[in-house]
Amino acid sequence: MEPKLNYEKGRLHSHQGLSLGVVVPCHNNSWQLSGLLESLQYQTVKPEMVVVVDDNSNPSEKVRLRYLCRNFRAVYTKLPDPRTHLEAFGRRSQARNLGTKTLDTDLILYLDGDMLLGPKYVQEIKCYHAVLREIYIRGRRYSILAAQQAKGMDDCLSEVARQQIPATPLSLGYATPPTSFVWEKAYKAAYYDKWEWCASSNLSVRNEHVSQIGYWDENFVGWGEEDIDFSFRLYRLGLTPIHLVSGNAVSYHLEHHIDHETNTLTLKKNGSYLMSKFPELVEYRREAYARYGVNIDDFLQE
Repeated sequence: MEPKLNYEKGRLHSHQGLSLGVVVPCHNNSWQLSGLLESLQYQTVKPEMVVVVDDNSNPSEKVRLRYLCRNFRAVYTKLPDPRTHLEAFGRRSQARNLGTKTLDTDLILYLDGDMLLGPKYVQEIKCYHAVLREIYIRGRRYSILAAQQAKGMDDCLSEVARQQIPATPLSLGYATPPTSFVWEKAYKAAYYDKWEWCASSNLSVRNEHVSQIGYWDENFVGWGEEDIDFSFRLYRLGLTPIHLVSGNAVSYHLEHHIDHETNTLTLKKNGSYLMSKFPELVEYRREAYARYGVNIDDFLQE
């Protein structure tokens, strides 16, 4: 049972005192980033700062990412070259940490580089962070399928702004609530979440809480589990995970090809590390790993 939250009455629309920065890891995804930055541009309440962290993009993509950041007044920074073969699969934790340490805002919104936001997203999460202090928030996540993307980014953004994208839920096999789960309201459109469902495609938290848990764990490389580890440590700190179901706090994932073989490889390595770090999480993650053909008991025998 999650702790019951106290809230500050009358402050749901009093978000002006909280500053918010956005951190976006990127790798060879200038087309998706152009949409993400545009969706931040048309927010009813704009973030104070946006940091794009380039993780080993190729030379031509580096040029495009820099141009986009200049055009949208975002900060562009990049990680050093990968040191190992595994690091070349992606360093989301390192990228998020570099972005976090570039910011001095009260709140941080972590976004994957292939997400679009509804026009009131930032305003909405700021409001709820102002009311409920000891929390971290994920908004609703939907998918934009390839057929919609084929019409062009401008068309996708127009549909998002009008909230006309068909509500296709984003499938996250490793962090998906069962359909039978009964949600309990915390405050208005904020519902008590579970830490094991709080994937990082759109995740907001106070800057001070990120530093208190020691930032993202950079031992996770490639795909999988760095966000579960991050969420669990925030939960252990005493924060309450919140699922915000407001129609204003909506995000959209630009669906794309997934290298399942590589993802399974890095999930095994990251899962083994997570279980060595927190053995008490075995039963929480057993079913999620099984969906990828991974037997979690194998990690316990290593």
